[in-house]
Amino acid sequence: MADVILYRWSTERDTWVSASEVEEARAYLARQGIATSALPDGRFALAGESTRAFGAERLVLLGLRRLRGPRSA
Repeated sequence: MADVILYRWSTERDTWVSASEVEEARAYLARQGIATSALPDGRFALAGESTRAFGAERLVLLGLRRLRGPRSA
C-alpha cells in the first residue's frame, strides 16, 4: 500500500488518505513500538507526545518514512 500512496501523492499532488490507509499506518506504527491515539477532533497523538497532534496525512507520512528509511541525497 505504501507504493500506491507514494505514487498517488507524487503524480496527483494530492495527499488525501483513506480511513483504511490511516488504520494501516497506525497498525504499522504500533508494530514498530509507536502507539497512537485518535483525538476527538480527528487528529492523532503519539504516545508520550502531549503537545503535538498529527493530521491523518502526517500520520501516514510518519509511517511511510519509518518504512522507507532515511532519504538519500
